[in-house]
Amino acid sequence: MVERTARLGLPLLVAGQGQKDVTHNEALLALDALLAPVVEAAWQAAPPADPAAGQTWLIPSNAEGEWAGKDGQLASWTAGGWRYLNLPEGAVLFDRMEGRTMRRSVAGWEADRWTGEVAPAVSPPSGGSVIDVEARDAIGGLIARLRAAGLLGS
Repeated sequence: MVERTARLGLPLLVAGQGQKDVTHNEALLALDALLAPVVEAAWQAAPPADPAAGQTWLIPSNAEGEWAGKDGQLASWTAGGWRYLNLPEGAVLFDRMEGRTMRRSVAGWEADRWTGEVAPAVSPPSGGSVIDVEARDAIGGLIARLRAAGLLGS
């Protein structure tokens, strides 16, 4: 019998289970932290001394104390203590301290390269006698700028 969801590891209710409210509440606490996740800081190594309910941190590989060995997980503080959660590859979260988004890849959590930057200005084509050549140059310039900003692959 499957006891957790495949992607987010949320606890499932099981037929004949007692205290279903406990399982249901655990799932709601996890969903509260995992839907549109916001972390207070992404690379803080030690748990904060006095977290507020609902605050969440991304645990780095050099974590200490209660966070040791929980690399790459989210640590969300609740009235019942720390809840450790995993997000799947492709998930995005917002790092409040740095003001940027981060994305989970096969290699782990990485800062999105384009977040927080002003998009480069692209001048519209103007003048010229051969419009096809000018359009190709403008499109090529646009593609180069999008690659440099990390929005397009090489």
